[in-house]
Amino acid sequence: MNTSLRQLQGFVLVAKLGSFTRAAEQLHITQAGLSSMIRDLEAQFGCRLFDRTTRSVSLTPAGANLVASANLIISEMLLAKTRVTAASAQERRLLKVAVTQVVAASLMPHVENAFARIQPMVQLRVFDVAQGQIQTLVETGEADIGFSIYRKPSTSIETREVIRFPMLYIAPKGLLSAPGGPRGAALSLHWNDIPDIPLISLAAEFPLQQSIDAALGASGRSFTPRGAYNSMQTMIAMVAAGHGAALLPSVIEPLCDLRRVDIARVVEDSVMQPYYQIWKRGRRLPDIVTPFVNAFKEVAYELCSR
Repeated sequence: MNTSLRQLQGFVLVAKLGSFTRAAEQLHITQAGLSSMIRDLEAQFGCRLFDRTTRSVSLTPAGANLVASANLIISEMLLAKTRVTAASAQERRLLKVAVTQVVAASLMPHVENAFARIQPMVQLRVFDVAQGQIQTLVETGEADIGFSIYRKPSTSIETREVIRFPMLYIAPKGLLSAPGGPRGAALSLHWNDIPDIPLISLAAEFPLQQSIDAALGASGRSFTPRGAYNSMQTMIAMVAAGHGAALLPSVIEPLCDLRRVDIARVVEDSVMQPYYQIWKRGRRLPDIVTPFVNAFKEVAYELCSR
């Protein structure tokens, strides 16, 4: 049996009005189309549902037995549709975003504020996870989109570059500016002018560190290593304590305490770090993704790319 909701609605309306003509008008179909639907319904049940004469249409005993059940089915189906539509609308109003802990701390509070001003009815759910988990959350659908410096090759993922972060040279306070100088003064350095003091780095397995090492090698510069860590925040703390300097993308800048460290942008474009939006291939993204990405870019440019 392949009974449709439309057939049951047609049956109930004919039973209520006692007329194929008037029922067809209310359903916005032809009388012939409605008659065909009812014949098909009768064929599925194996009995006549209406007695038809040139003057009247009346329910058969079998048809009368079907009316209550048909009304119940129609009511349940319409209620289910309402619930599913409401749930779908709620899902569209929830945006799930995966980022690293650094981005969650440095940018996302400001991004959430900027996004709330243009989309106040949208709820954001931010996953602050390790770099390697971002793509997994997007692939499994737990996150609608992710943002990441690193893209692992995958046929199930789409990516788009959204911004390039300048590289920062972060040094102990006083190395790049005179003590008592203006806080937050914009400094810049050419790659070859970076001071020759030990460098604190990320662990060698991080793709970001590998790109930094490649840029250092291409420039012919070499520095004494001074520890390798899994956290950018740990690196900054080590710099502030005077253990060396660090090279990191400017996404970290909002977390730098300029009372304790000096920062300078490396001016060469070749060391700028691409940053990507990631989403699942073939997935239809919520319409709220575009304004969110725009808000993210605006905040990132304002805080990290001036």
